[in-house]
Amino acid sequence: MDQITVRKINPRCVDEAKRLAKSRGVAMNTIFREVLEKGLGIASAERTNGLERFAGDSDFGNGWESHLEELKQVNPADWE
Repeated sequence: MDQITVRKINPRCVDEAKRLAKSRGVAMNTIFREVLEKGLGIASAERTNGLERFAGDSDFGNGWESHLEELKQVNPADWE
């Protein structure tokens, strides 16, 4: 990565970058890099942990719904 210096930044931009950085718990440098990449249209794809492929509805096969119904049953003796 290259390192550059940018001068004459609008103070409102600096204030907003500080606010965002603090709220997200990241460095202001991170905020400026993200904004620059997004503004130039070269923002990298959002990083994920790869688990999104498991989200949503799934077909777990025959008997799954009846198994879930069994799990919803409450035995009053368990609460005595």
